[in-house]
Amino acid sequence: MTETDRIQEVIQANIALHTKVSVSYNTEPHFRPENIANVERKLKAVLEAAGSRRMLDLGCGTGFMINIAKKHVAEIHGVDVTQAMMDKVDTSGSAKIKLFRHDSGTFPAEPGSYDVVTSYSFLHHLFDIGPTLKTAATALKKGGKYYVDLDPNYYFWEQINKLERTAKYDPIVSREIEAVTYKDEDIQKEFGVDKDVFNKAEYGKSTLGGFTEEHLGKKLSQAGFSSYSFFYEWFIGQGSMINSELHTREQRFTYAAQVNELLQRAMPLSRSLFKYIGFVATR
Repeated sequence: MTETDRIQEVIQANIALHTKVSVSYNTEPHFRPENIANVERKLKAVLEAAGSRRMLDLGCGTGFMINIAKKHVAEIHGVDVTQAMMDKVDTSGSAKIKLFRHDSGTFPAEPGSYDVVTSYSFLHHLFDIGPTLKTAATALKKGGKYYVDLDPNYYFWEQINKLERTAKYDPIVSREIEAVTYKDEDIQKEFGVDKDVFNKAEYGKSTLGGFTEEHLGKKLSQAGFSSYSFFYEWFIGQGSMINSELHTREQRFTYAAQVNELLQRAMPLSRSLFKYIGFVATR
């Protein structure tokens, strides 16, 4: 099988998977208010640095980033291969929103025509992230920003995959074992999507095991980005801490922020405790 065949195989797996899950996709954990607020804070900082006239969202899905950005951006273009996902994008509001059913790696973006490009929880769905990074770099004006978030952190996935499913761990660890290693079983049971299809659609997780700074940095440089910075987020147990009923909402978020600050200061020793990696790259 050629590389082109493999790329198409992964694309078709994504279409099959996301056509099925589109009916309930907006109930995923990253749609919770606390995460939306966190993403909006980061996106506003990127927009302030690069400009807020035009934004391109690669892998737009049901419009998670579009819905956040449309309050701050004049025009947004969204790209995705799954029509059933894009059918759920809310295009209301003052921003001009246009959607394209297209592969992000071959999308013919007008060179230098966007201030900001985003991809949220998307790169791990690709066979090769290189073409999509190139699309982003081509689309951006000089000094434009590419904001990527919620992709799997290789070091976290590596450690979780070493643990035994039947061993006696704290519930926060057992929960991650199920979510990381056996998510394909849940998807097959709930949506009837074959496990092989799911794993192909999540190639960056299932086959690559997530992303490292070294891999992402090399690909970003090859795509034409002049600089980039990485960040890690959602330490293990953070969701449980935020949603615990043992303390007030203010206390829960204060405690989570304190733990996060401590673990961030402990980098790189604490790197494997964070589930996700993201970055902001400059054209």
